[in-house]
Amino acid sequence: MSSRSSRAAALAAPAWALALVLGACNSQPSSPAPDAAATAPTPSAEPSSLDDLDPTTLAVPHADLCAGLTAAAVEAALQGEPRRVETWADGQQARLSAQVRDVAHEDGCRFDGPGRTSAAAWVFTPPVSPERADELARAAGAGSRCRDVPDAAAYGDPSVARTCRSGPLRETRYAGLVGDAWLTCSLSAPRSVDRADLEARADAWCAAVLLGAAPGRTSANG
Repeated sequence: MSSRSSRAAALAAPAWALALVLGACNSQPSSPAPDAAATAPTPSAEPSSLDDLDPTTLAVPHADLCAGLTAAAVEAALQGEPRRVETWADGQQARLSAQVRDVAHEDGCRFDGPGRTSAAAWVFTPPVSPERADELARAAGAGSRCRDVPDAAAYGDPSVARTCRSGPLRETRYAGLVGDAWLTCSLSAPRSVDRADLEARADAWCAAVLLGAAPGRTSANG
């Protein structure tokens, strides 16, 4: 596997600089920024619920996961414009959680918004077998400060959906095997945010990640 360059940006301007970051996930740091007109986001429908999707019909790429995300999906998750965007690829240093920065073996992105909200998505770069996915699901289900998301829709097979407390923050995370890709999405916010609201927003965000990652997707409802 080859290592590709990452790009992190602090965004104070209106977030249609976001499109430039998403469009530049594979660019070298010295490359000029893409033309704004060429990278402007396309208007799209509101993110779907995971209940409307069937992950077994989808194929998720192991690279460029975030290129298909829409501005509307990011803003809905954060309830505001992103203030900082970070993308990473296999072999790069990345902020893998609020407390952990390490070398990633993943392709992903993170969007920090107002009020300490943060939305992220990442996919393991190597293909994952069903046996390995079972191990990952068990590990993702551990944690004394975690609870299962009630009535969570499947995020692959196997999959897990949990909400965990970490200091002043609460994070809802979905993870699962979609094809041979182990896909994870998360949404975190201060614990003052209602848990049910956080979990509903995480559901919509994780649906948007699936929709953006999987071209040729189909709805569970036909």
